[in-house]
Amino acid sequence: AGGPAVMHAQRLLAQIGYGIAATGEMDPATVLVVRAFQRHFRPARVDGLADRSTLETLARLTAAR
Repeated sequence: AGGPAVMHAQRLLAQIGYGIAATGEMDPATVLVVRAFQRHFRPARVDGLADRSTLETLARLTAAR
């Protein structure tokens, strides 16, 4: 799975300091970074999926910068 939405999430993650390339692929490295983000910002569910809640949290954080 992948595509423009994944690439957008990767760019936002990189913008807030996560070491990730914007490849557009939901590869194992992206899953690890999403899990790390979730552990820090949404610990109630750490599953490595760039779901709506994860993306909304990510958008709020990057908008505040």
